[in-house]
Amino acid sequence: MSPTKEHIILTSFRLFLQKGYKEVTMSMLVKSTGLSKGAFYHYIENKEQLFVETLDNLFFSISPFNNEMVVNPEVSFYDYMQMYIDNVKKMSKMIISYVGENASGMGYYRLMLDVANYAPDFHKKIEKSNEFELEFWKKTVENGIKRGEIKKELDVNILANHFQWLQDGIALNSIFMGNPKVLYSNLEKAFEQLYICIKK
Repeated sequence: MSPTKEHIILTSFRLFLQKGYKEVTMSMLVKSTGLSKGAFYHYIENKEQLFVETLDNLFFSISPFNNEMVVNPEVSFYDYMQMYIDNVKKMSKMIISYVGENASGMGYYRLMLDVANYAPDFHKKIEKSNEFELEFWKKTVENGIKRGEIKKELDVNILANHFQWLQDGIALNSIFMGNPKVLYSNLEKAFEQLYICIKK
């Protein structure tokens, strides 16, 4: 990606977070980048295209669940859990670096609603990513049971859902509280407690 296109993507992302998709106009987008109309439209055709490209570059480029993940049977459930937390930490820091530490957490929530309303094809990508994530948890739980690390009487599907729901709930809470920076620290505490309950 060229530096100019990257500048457009990052600037637009901040504007979509601040105002929401519906309120942002193409003239606002052009003005916020500081580019001429000709330079801007050389890279971007319309607002919908820019919105989808922004989401693609700033969310899916840093998500590990764009494809089905292969679970190494030699790696413990606990280590995979720590890898997951580390990835959430990396994603949180990266997004904060894009928008600044003082960005409103509600902007993230509104952005996800905008995805459902204005980028239905992209919403399908999110659903697929969620399926890959749930499958990852199922595989790691099954592997943990085979390794004798996790109690075998536990229901694999329910436990996998618990880890995904826990992350979703903590993420949503951190957004409503306006403090996405605490997401990974709260997630680590919650996962550690759940692990204590399920380990043999």
